[in-house]
Amino acid sequence: MFKPLATAASASLAAMLLLNGCTSAPGTPNTTNAPKQEPAQGTVQQEKAPSIEGKSAIQQGTAKLQEETKKFQDAVKKQDTAEVKRLSKSINDIWISYENAVRQSFPLEYTDVEKYEMPIFSASAFDKVDFVALTVTADKLQAALTKLQNAKESTASTSELLNQAVAGYKAFVDEQADKLAAGTKTFAAAVKAGNIELAKQEYVKARVYFETIEPIAESFGDLDPKIDARLADVEKEEEWTGYHRIEKALWADHSLAGQDKYADQLIQDTEELQKQIKSLKLEPKTMVAGAMELLNEAATSKITGEEELYSRTDLVDLAANVNGSKIVYLAIIPALNEKNPGLGTQLDKQFMAMEETLLKYQKDGQYVTYDKLTAEQIRQISDQLGQLSNLMNQSAAIL
Repeated sequence: MFKPLATAASASLAAMLLLNGCTSAPGTPNTTNAPKQEPAQGTVQQEKAPSIEGKSAIQQGTAKLQEETKKFQDAVKKQDTAEVKRLSKSINDIWISYENAVRQSFPLEYTDVEKYEMPIFSASAFDKVDFVALTVTADKLQAALTKLQNAKESTASTSELLNQAVAGYKAFVDEQADKLAAGTKTFAAAVKAGNIELAKQEYVKARVYFETIEPIAESFGDLDPKIDARLADVEKEEEWTGYHRIEKALWADHSLAGQDKYADQLIQDTEELQKQIKSLKLEPKTMVAGAMELLNEAATSKITGEEELYSRTDLVDLAANVNGSKIVYLAIIPALNEKNPGLGTQLDKQFMAMEETLLKYQKDGQYVTYDKLTAEQIRQISDQLGQLSNLMNQSAAIL
């Protein structure tokens, strides 16, 4: 179940969740990558596309979820933290009880509900609740539930549904690229103003957007290294540009002297990336291959701590990589439903396990720094990332 990762920078959280549109911006504590909890009875079995009776069951479950969400909205309005947390868990339990049937029969509507239900459930994991963000998200969840309640069984072919889902993913990528360009401008402004503490905060926020769409960014030749190269990736330090160049200035040199030119170049490069993404035509196999390669890279090299060598915010990047890859998975659900529903179930469970692991290293929506992890913890994260990569590889084979 798609749960965005929250981080100080968080996440994009609901933003990262989108396939047909995006909502919250990073930095919202309650948009965490909290894992979903299975009902007390155990794991829900994969359900076949429902008959009339099955559809009725979906409608009944949706009506119950709408009612519980209304209670949640009332609790948010009253800023009742205890009730918000209780209801966020209850909403999750209701959704878990019938979501597999929704995923099989209404894959596009499933994605809409999933992306808004997730940050609501995540709110239960934090001491501090962002009532403003939850107000918006709960409204969007109600709208998605209304759409599901009125949905008719589609007569479209799997390929048509897949095309619609890919178009939704493209809209998500476009929006993330827009937010990356805007976030980079904010980050660059702090750098040029010499405000180190503010620049550090904006650095982490903007990085989430880039890491979420990195499978796409990597397809644009030298733009990726210009934006994201580490010192070890370049032959001459004077040729080094991008986020990590300024990262070193912030966390290692503790000085922003001479960084204006790199800030300006970063704005230019992210705007060019934004422009090229707008004209990009996506194909399901390309999307999945990019996600698979990214997860594999995360499991073998990023997990070593090489990505954020100075800030040590590597878990923020890994969480964004996982979120971005899961969005790809959600986009190909129509094909999985037709050709290998069991693989879809495996992917869902593995993403949940990954999110559960990452959640252990969050406190109030922020990830611990990489240097706080033990070798055993790093190994566990690496193994789970590798399993996800293998499963995405299998999904690529059916497209």
